[in-house]
Amino acid sequence: MRHLPFLRLLVLALLLLGGPALAQQNATPTATPAARLDAAKVALDGIEGALTRSDLTDAALQKQRTALDPVALDIQNVIGELQPRADAAKARLAQLGTKPEPTASPEAADITAERDTQESLFKDLDATLKRARVLAVQGTQVETTIGSLRRDLFARSVLAQSYSLLDPRLWIPFVAELPSDFRALGFLVGDWYHAVATKVQVWQAVTMLLTLLVIIVAYEPAQRIARRVSARDLETVAPSRLRKVASALWAAVVTALVPIAAVLVMGELLLAFDMLNTRLQAITSAFVRGVLIVSINVGLARGFLSPRRSNWRLPPISDNGALRLYNLVIAVSSMVALTRFVEAVNDTISVGLPTAVASRGLLTAAATAMLLVTLDRLGKGANDASAKGARAKTGRDWSGPLRVLMWFLVAVLVLALLTGFVAFAAFLVTQIVAVSALSILLYMLLTLTDEGAGAGFQPDRIFGRVLTQTLGLRRDSLDIIGILFSGAIRVVLITVAILLALAPWRIESGDMLSTVQVAFFGFSIGDLRISPSSIAIAIVLFMVGMGATRAVQRWLEVKFLPHTRLDTGLQNSIKTSLGYVGFLLAASLSLSQLGLSFERLAIVAGALSVGIGFGLQSIVNNFVSGLIILWERAIRVGDWVVVGGEQGYVRRINVRSTEIETFDRATVILPNSNLVSGVVKNLLRNDRVGRIKLPFTVGIGTEAEKVREILIAAAKDHDHILSIPSPQVLLVAIGEANIQLELLCFIEDVEMSQRVTSDLLFTILKGFR
Repeated sequence: MRHLPFLRLLVLALLLLGGPALAQQNATPTATPAARLDAAKVALDGIEGALTRSDLTDAALQKQRTALDPVALDIQNVIGELQPRADAAKARLAQLGTKPEPTASPEAADITAERDTQESLFKDLDATLKRARVLAVQGTQVETTIGSLRRDLFARSVLAQSYSLLDPRLWIPFVAELPSDFRALGFLVGDWYHAVATKVQVWQAVTMLLTLLVIIVAYEPAQRIARRVSARDLETVAPSRLRKVASALWAAVVTALVPIAAVLVMGELLLAFDMLNTRLQAITSAFVRGVLIVSINVGLARGFLSPRRSNWRLPPISDNGALRLYNLVIAVSSMVALTRFVEAVNDTISVGLPTAVASRGLLTAAATAMLLVTLDRLGKGANDASAKGARAKTGRDWSGPLRVLMWFLVAVLVLALLTGFVAFAAFLVTQIVAVSALSILLYMLLTLTDEGAGAGFQPDRIFGRVLTQTLGLRRDSLDIIGILFSGAIRVVLITVAILLALAPWRIESGDMLSTVQVAFFGFSIGDLRISPSSIAIAIVLFMVGMGATRAVQRWLEVKFLPHTRLDTGLQNSIKTSLGYVGFLLAASLSLSQLGLSFERLAIVAGALSVGIGFGLQSIVNNFVSGLIILWERAIRVGDWVVVGGEQGYVRRINVRSTEIETFDRATVILPNSNLVSGVVKNLLRNDRVGRIKLPFTVGIGTEAEKVREILIAAAKDHDHILSIPSPQVLLVAIGEANIQLELLCFIEDVEMSQRVTSDLLFTILKGFR
């Protein structure tokens, strides 16, 4: 079976890149560590020398980065090999002890010789280890330099200003160069045709034509079969969310599979018959990448939007909105693919700068116009009844913020095209398409993870039965395991998506916090440099950190904690404490971006300690009191408390105060320090059992035993009064004209005390009469 073209290229690249590394791995174990470090030093110095050139391209930098990896790995291997030997020699020296004093009795000659041997060995190993660690630091610095150079090169290439689309100096040379560019394109096609005609046999040409004809004829039937395989029937009224997302993913795969397979088959034939010359390789690669871009985006859009099957649609939008967005995806992704193809053609025939800028600018302007028209139509149809109903069912509505973001991006695109930043506009359109596709795929995978974990970790499913039977798990434990598994998969998917989204910006996983620094004006205070870019990045990092904290808190509140056996108060304490930790982490991350380390913050805090002690004493006291309440849990959310003359339910424990909702629906705000230092009556601290005490005053001539029987009978007849402890009546006092009695009984839920008291009084009044 023949290999696919991209597999051939992948294997060839692995051989070219991995061959030297494999040869080095096979050769270096036989060399001494010093010789291996000498070779690593030569390689690092060579890479550093190559980085000093001024004409470095991104491909050259990536090549140097690839060459650095095996060198750094070999240095780490040397350190890993020598460190145990050095530790062993040091341990032997410790056992042998130090040399005896000249006045002491002489030791054995073999011990002295062994000590000298181990000391010499340890010195050699320690010197080699120090050299290896220095080289490791040098390798890390070279890696940082390569990353910085790649980001700077990217910023210069993308943010380079050329011609505005309204500039006549762009269009006059463009029109003048068109005849020569078409002649060059004709020469390119003619050279390829003559080369193919001289070496391709008749049966090969016939095979190519027949294959192309079969692909053209069978393309539409294959697409129909693929759509039917996706099995999204119109008759299904309300499919589950798991079935929706599974069908959407399957529809995306089968929709993209047909054109990709067709292009790969044609490419395999072209390679097999040797019908591609060197000059056409870049063009064919751009064409294949363009087909991949359009196929994948159209497949994801078809599965996600389901333009003709509203019952299977994942987002809450109307039929017209789904169809418009689907057509927009087709159009804009086609413009991006066509831009890549035209750029490859321009590079091959070596067109002038005006032609390159004009062609890229026209295609980017066409994509921007499509975005503008679609956003305008979506805005006019935003009040459709079907869209409103769908959004009402799903709860949170993201359509408004997304439209605002897209309008902002369109404004940036228009401004970039008019001011001459055509390369940045083209890059931004490409990123809009790529990030949109990545977001759709991430959304579908996250939904599949949540729904699949919820359905799979059920006792009546196969996987759930296996876990319960083999591990003896309970149903609630199975739910918790499913939620934790889903949360772990979500973290992995989101991390991978972020790395993929940042990859085109030359931001790699090792330097996630580093961004493209673009010549912003800044000022220095000592060794601290502050600039608008660092402030903006710090604000973004803080917002991202707080957003992640809120997302984790919401996940705990909605997904995880309700499935545990923790009471409501402990759940609230965990969620609130996590919020404090997330705030501190987000603040420290943003401050570190500004260059404010913990040492500098300690100096500032020391300088402000006096002011904090006097001016913010009350706030700090309440904050610490709030932490004590959360950790000690003497008062929890949901408790019924009595503070002074107020009583009610604890609804929220904040940083400074605690909110109590009284029985008349009023909210009482109490400082946390009052709850910690004052007297608080918590009626639900240990359990919900409560006691009712009803005093009665009757005349001195009344039969007390008869009254006692009436009270006990009324208490025992009530369903919510506990039989153990049993109700009892106490004779409290005897006066000159009356006696005082008290009915004591316990109820199972103290929150029902008022209603039970009213029922008892009605029953007792009836008994008295």
